[in-house]
Amino acid sequence: MSHIATGIVQRRQTGSSANKAVLMFMAACASDDGSGIWTSKANIAADLEMSKRTVQRAVDALLAASLISEVGQRKCRNGFTVEYRINIEAIEKLPSTRDTMSPVSPCHLTGVTMSPHGVSQCHPNLTGTILEPLCAADAANTGLSDFFDRFFAVYPRAGDREKTEAALKKAVCQDGVSCETILSGAKAYAAEQKGNLPRYVAYSENWVEQKRWLQFATTAKPVSPDVILEQRAKAIRERQSWVGRHVSAASARELISRELVTVEQCRAAGVVL
Repeated sequence: MSHIATGIVQRRQTGSSANKAVLMFMAACASDDGSGIWTSKANIAADLEMSKRTVQRAVDALLAASLISEVGQRKCRNGFTVEYRINIEAIEKLPSTRDTMSPVSPCHLTGVTMSPHGVSQCHPNLTGTILEPLCAADAANTGLSDFFDRFFAVYPRAGDREKTEAALKKAVCQDGVSCETILSGAKAYAAEQKGNLPRYVAYSENWVEQKRWLQFATTAKPVSPDVILEQRAKAIRERQSWVGRHVSAASARELISRELVTVEQCRAAGVVL
């Protein structure tokens, strides 16, 4: 479940309560970038207490409006189910459900003049919660979702997508392997296995977890921490859209201490200090 995708969808108008309900359901199933939705329409209808036909009409309307996209198919008990992706950028352009979108005040005036417990003046919404560490792929502004799609497009035997994506993310974000190194290895493996029966081809999650791209491609050196910090600072200075959601207060303070960015630049980019 993605609180980010759900929060964005919740405050946008779709023009139909049925469309909104289906879109909210999809957002609850999606990753933060809107990908990874493969719940069947029958299950959506059952959970929302709608008819399957109503759900189908809502899905058709969302597709026609380019609010969601079909990205592939997944095997299931009855054959296959369609995998969808929420187009976050398109959703953000929809009219807001709020008359005003004024920012939350950093001070919460309680009106209390004396308190034995020391009343906090900080608004509870400004927690500075770290959503997720920024990895090398994010710092380079390379979308992991696009990388996952490219990997599955070339790899010869897709297995469990969630396990595969988790293993790919670990390789890129924690081990410092470049996306192109893995893709190059996957293409070489596909060429090697061409003509072989499927049972002789490794499932994608096993291939990635075993780091079998090493047999076909030269691994890249880990990205220098200084390079990541500089790329992160550049993103703040350019006010890129993902900065406010993914740069933590601690990370921003480190950039400020190194004089890579200023307090004003962080605030202008939406970073909570």
